[in-house]
Amino acid sequence: MPDSPGYTTHDLITVAATFTVDPLLPLLRDALELIGAPHLVEAAPYGQLVEQLLSPASRFARTTGGLNVGLLRTADWAGATAGDGDGPANDADGPAQRNRRLEEFIEAAREFAATHATPTVFVVCPGPPGPTGLTGPSGAERDGHAAAVARLRAGLADVPSLAVADAEEWFAAHDGLWVHDTESAAIAHIPYTDEAFGALAIGLTRVLHSLRARPRKAIAVDCDDTLWGGACGDRPPADLDLTPRFLAVQRFLRRKHDEGFVLALCSRNDPGSVERVFAERAGDLELTRRHFVAARINHLPKSRNIASLAEELRLGADAFVLVDDNPFVCAEVAETLPGVTVLHLDPTADPATVLDDCWELDRFFSTAEDRTRNDGYRADTLRREATAGLADTHRLNERLGTVVAARRAGTADLPRITQLLSRTNQFTSATAGGADLPALPAGQERDSWTATLRDRFGDYGTVATAVTARRADGGLDVECFAMSCRALDRGVTEELFARIAREADVDELHVRFRGTGRNGPALDFLRAHGRTDTGTDTNTGTGTGTGVEPATATGEDNAPTQEMTFVVPAAALTRPPVEGGTR
Repeated sequence: MPDSPGYTTHDLITVAATFTVDPLLPLLRDALELIGAPHLVEAAPYGQLVEQLLSPASRFARTTGGLNVGLLRTADWAGATAGDGDGPANDADGPAQRNRRLEEFIEAAREFAATHATPTVFVVCPGPPGPTGLTGPSGAERDGHAAAVARLRAGLADVPSLAVADAEEWFAAHDGLWVHDTESAAIAHIPYTDEAFGALAIGLTRVLHSLRARPRKAIAVDCDDTLWGGACGDRPPADLDLTPRFLAVQRFLRRKHDEGFVLALCSRNDPGSVERVFAERAGDLELTRRHFVAARINHLPKSRNIASLAEELRLGADAFVLVDDNPFVCAEVAETLPGVTVLHLDPTADPATVLDDCWELDRFFSTAEDRTRNDGYRADTLRREATAGLADTHRLNERLGTVVAARRAGTADLPRITQLLSRTNQFTSATAGGADLPALPAGQERDSWTATLRDRFGDYGTVATAVTARRADGGLDVECFAMSCRALDRGVTEELFARIAREADVDELHVRFRGTGRNGPALDFLRAHGRTDTGTDTNTGTGTGTGVEPATATGEDNAPTQEMTFVVPAAALTRPPVEGGTR
């Protein structure tokens, strides 16, 4: 990487393509500056996209943070022979060759991700325009493009550090966009206009924003005139409108559900009227009642209902997006809960455009935990029923059949580790900033750890992580840790810390912590199991060791704002059943 004072590998975006991308680079730099996320943007050698995935010395391989970008036109592979690099096709028509190269590309991408955790997005770009003009590719080329997008998404869906985007969707968001530049394509293999490269720059900026911004995790959805037309309390289900406008909203929400967003109904209505719509119009709806893991259907202010949903789902209110057609409701929520993202579906606006333009709902990279999150929340309902009346953690875990497995992490775990450290707000040390990830857990002088949780109702997947480093005196620092709040009171962090201490052969852990005003649950845990490094009793919250009042799990601003270190003795950790037996 060339010298760039002020930049590190964490600030680097490397772009590789099957065509010339020089016009894209300054546009992408400018777009990133506009959102306050300046990055060094550099291009890999021309036509060397596959080589970036295969070579251990490639620029992709050297990018330990930031983002790798691969732009590909399958048309550039048509007619190529084995061993060729990327670049202009030797032949105008080679679908079989393109399909073979696509499978090779998927294999190379998976091989790269097995040893590199840097987020990498592949953007499938349209091929050359058809013979009728410059407005778009021919029908066959368009079909081939759609098939390539579908195959890449299917082939890479289970790899959390890889994402696939469709440039056609990014171009379609800009009305009247002139995409193709046939003259530049013929002279320098620059296939698109500056305006089209600008659309690519905006799309890539959204990809980076999705990795850096505070995450939204749940969507609270209105019913009347949002999911369907008309008031279900006044009209029978058969008379409600399910026009393309409302079906487009449902399709968008279903896609977000499949990406891992939690959907909840939030409607000022009679519960029975809403349930009848889902029951009697099931064959006409794009969403079923099962897609929604929680509901607040009553006549209370929606700000109160969102706060109640946040408590039930163990999320902060600022993890929510509200989708509603009523401007007064939207204003009330925005005023009362300013952290909530409010999307007003104005009847005069295209709802698909409003939803697609919401950057807070972007999710390009998905982990296994994302894809099963909604099932996990549904299982939580069964867990609450099975443990009703139990306050003792040990008895609760015994009844649920809790099993926790903690271990050292591998490369394949790094995307989930990064996600937990960057997205967790409550049970977190808050000592790993966005600029530290994903390089921090991948550091050679550090060890990363994960913990998984399962019980008789289902598998939570990886719910906790920690990053450790040896101290000069031989002790062990826990530089950062985080746990999903869905795993609270299940003994997960106890087992994780106990495993770390056991394998590191230390009697105590030195755990860094920075109060944010929202991570009271993590502070309570550290006070319950350890002491500050001055030896003060941290359960009292008094004395020179803490300098703060006790924090609670409510997210009030009574937690410390300075960074401190807690000493957690291994003997203080009471552990739940673990993989391979019980304790």
